[in-house]
Amino acid sequence: MYLNFLMISWVVVLGEGEEPIRPEMHAASVMMRRVLVLNDMVEYQMRRVMGTNETDFQAMQHLMAKGPMTPSQLADALHITTAAATTVVDRLVRADHARRVPHPLDRRSTMVEPTAHAADFAMAKLMPMIQQTDQLVRDMQPDQQEAVVAYLGGVIQAMEQHIVELAGEQPVVSQLTGKGPT
Repeated sequence: MYLNFLMISWVVVLGEGEEPIRPEMHAASVMMRRVLVLNDMVEYQMRRVMGTNETDFQAMQHLMAKGPMTPSQLADALHITTAAATTVVDRLVRADHARRVPHPLDRRSTMVEPTAHAADFAMAKLMPMIQQTDQLVRDMQPDQQEAVVAYLGGVIQAMEQHIVELAGEQPVVSQLTGKGPT
């Protein structure tokens, strides 16, 4: 929530020919921040429509992107305990968004996979937006497409690098409470 507040404070909606409120920021950088905020809003609406909370929705995203996972693999992907992942899986199964299937190699273990209708439902809701944004870049001239790909590739690289840097840092103890993050 706090990160969203910080990001929103950097976001402006630019009209044609307008300069960013923060002149040190290029309009493309401001718009990228807006995309990130809008992505959060799309995810919120998808969670609402699917009747899931944030963690359950993230679990569904991992299952749809990576395929069947064990509960412990899902726990690792979500950065939660295996016990918490089991609770997530229970909720997803109860909502008929996921199902448990036998592990193909370990008879004692199970895998979790999205149900076909849940995956189809999510994709039906997202595909119009995905196709619309894909068409935007396809309608550009090849040199414009290359510029978009170069910019987004650089954004991805910068974000991945920052994730690695943050992962290596120790949590900061709050000066207000004297406690670390929860």
